[in-house]
Amino acid sequence: MVEHETREAIYYQSLLQCLLKEDLPMSSLCDELDFWNNIMFEHAQFIDGMLDPTEESLKNTACKTAEKFACLVEECIDAGEKQILQRSCDATNNFNDFKESAAEGLLECDIKSIIPPLLADHEAGAS
Repeated sequence: MVEHETREAIYYQSLLQCLLKEDLPMSSLCDELDFWNNIMFEHAQFIDGMLDPTEESLKNTACKTAEKFACLVEECIDAGEKQILQRSCDATNNFNDFKESAAEGLLECDIKSIIPPLLADHEAGAS
């Protein structure tokens, strides 16, 4: 998780530096989608790993979400960028809804896992 957070922070720091210089990076949309979908894939894996094993429905959702983002990473190589962009946005919005529900469930003690709500908030806010 530390490596994940470090990569995410370095990426966003470089974007902020480019914005300050008014010089946006010239990376391709596919490169950006690759980074984003990999980050979201890891978010889903972290959530799956932190959930109590008895929370089967939530674990299945997190696992399926991870698989969806892994497929998007692979498909970006072969498919058109605009098609993957829309599918990435849709997957991210669906995942964000799931994470917001999970954060609420944690705060209301409806989820058995011991996950700090601030971590769940980060995961929801990241998307």
